[in-house]
Amino acid sequence: MGAQVNVSNENIEKVLDLVYDTAAENDLWSSALTAIADLTHSQGGILYGQSVAAQKIYFDFNGRLDETCNRVYAERHMQNPWSVYMETQAVGRPVLSDEAIALPELHKTAFYDEVLRPQGIAHNGMIALAARNDFRAAFNMCRSERQGPFEPEQQRLLEYLSPHLRRSVTLGFRIDGYLAMQHAAFDVLEQLADGVIVLDRRLRMSFANVAARRLASEGLLRLQQAVSTYSIAHSQRLADLVRSALQGAAGGTMSLPHHVDGRLLTILVTSIRSKDLGRLSDAGMKDAAVLLFVIDPANRRSIPLAQIMDAYGLTQAEARVALAASSGTTISETARLLKLSPNTIKTHLRRVFAKTATGRQAELAGLITAVGSVRIGDADTQP
Repeated sequence: MGAQVNVSNENIEKVLDLVYDTAAENDLWSSALTAIADLTHSQGGILYGQSVAAQKIYFDFNGRLDETCNRVYAERHMQNPWSVYMETQAVGRPVLSDEAIALPELHKTAFYDEVLRPQGIAHNGMIALAARNDFRAAFNMCRSERQGPFEPEQQRLLEYLSPHLRRSVTLGFRIDGYLAMQHAAFDVLEQLADGVIVLDRRLRMSFANVAARRLASEGLLRLQQAVSTYSIAHSQRLADLVRSALQGAAGGTMSLPHHVDGRLLTILVTSIRSKDLGRLSDAGMKDAAVLLFVIDPANRRSIPLAQIMDAYGLTQAEARVALAASSGTTISETARLLKLSPNTIKTHLRRVFAKTATGRQAELAGLITAVGSVRIGDADTQP
């Protein structure tokens, strides 16, 4: 499939802005999925993160699909002909459901009878957005039997959106840094374990935080006028990603081996969306265009409790309960861990669910995962 689409640039830009806004505001995913459904003349869409082996859904966002059927899916049909087929598909590749199983064969399954038929769904456009071990984050855009399979133009649109959806999900996992960029909170950026670099439209560096400058002092990065690495080949790959982001594409990710011990650093490159430019310009960063995150696995540290509090407006007590609950502990286990009564834990959890717009611990775990991997024992240790 080629990525040329016949949808107006204005409509595409509105959808892209919404898709990138979801990285910082997860509750916007429903609106983004609905907007994509309208563009592709589909019934609705859903995005979820799950582990089939653990039989656990960590987060799900629904755009105009039936919630009752979604619950049936979570209870009995996480493993189905579509999900089994997608386990072997490349991340980022749009897959049409008829490729996974012919519709007459799908009609014979309990998955169809209990999840799809009640909604009138017969066709699906599926994209794996992230995969690690048994965890999958997946995008689904569903169509009725009357709407029929996706037409070529709609398939091209899904292909065009795929890298942007992946980038938004990846940014969501780096939500602490992305939120700080959105609000031009440079004091927060300086504290992050990840390197953060901002380039202007001429691809000159206009900001690099402490972590990025440290990587430069170690010889891994070069932060002169044009950002590069110690390796010519990797510098070329980085330059290609930066140019892609400058032209409005989704950018991308790449790995950079450490020149001392060979551990892999990850560099995430993305364009800065139009609505964020004004904030950065007001903060004195003129003409900002491209954002780079440089993630070093050796620098994984617990996110300070204050950042969890800031991200969702939680009190310190609520944040501690949220962290404990998101790790899968029961009410009783959380109470013993935090030396509080079960009733107090329940009260804090109700407030946490209300503030984070979640309804169960699995959803809460997805949000906490987005902020970062936090160890309960030293959750309030400062960097």
